[in-house]
Amino acid sequence: RGGLPLFIGGSLMRSAQFGFSGQARTIMKDRWGWKEYKLGGIIEYQVLLAGLAGGVGRALVEIPTDVLKIRRQVEQPLSKLFSKSLFDGTGVTMIRNIFLFTGFVFYIDLSKQLCQSTTNVVPSFLLNDAGDGLTPFAKGAICANMAWLTIWPIDVIKTQRQSGLYLMAGGHNLWKENIQNGRMFRGIVPGLLRSTISNGSSMVVYEKVHTYLSQLMGTTNNTNTKIN
Repeated sequence: RGGLPLFIGGSLMRSAQFGFSGQARTIMKDRWGWKEYKLGGIIEYQVLLAGLAGGVGRALVEIPTDVLKIRRQVEQPLSKLFSKSLFDGTGVTMIRNIFLFTGFVFYIDLSKQLCQSTTNVVPSFLLNDAGDGLTPFAKGAICANMAWLTIWPIDVIKTQRQSGLYLMAGGHNLWKENIQNGRMFRGIVPGLLRSTISNGSSMVVYEKVHTYLSQLMGTTNNTNTKIN
């Protein structure tokens, strides 16, 4: 139930998030000529800004399609959806996606640094053949799960707002109630299981297709990132 909106919205929002992110990085680097700088010596600030742009692009597509999916799953009537209620939870969804995708690209960048460090903190079975990064499945699964763990309390509020069951409750009130009732990380186990399978497998397929097309077109293999 609710699979069709998820399928359509998922395809579009992934295109949107990578399109917005890639375009933002190109503009900052090529058009504006911004110099690279690592915040705290850890993360390149342009990576974070590009992730923020990608989160906005994802949210613009996901907000209405996710409402449709969730309302179908909780068996709420669809008769009034094609109105203002189609954008229920817009604010919290925008915030959630900005932090989600920004967190994902942060963990991707951090994982590369850890793999290339001399401390050997990353187990060898998680490393790719070159030893300078995680395997595609590990990269997709681990980095996506870390991002989801970071923002899960916000995702709980987003789902509550979009379900149609908490329309009179604001995000701040839901936040306090969830803390009091222990609902901050409700659904985290099935959520991470889904993320592990979907993001790990999709990263494997994505990198294989990207490598093939790059070789076919004679372009540099600069693999992007993927998150569900």
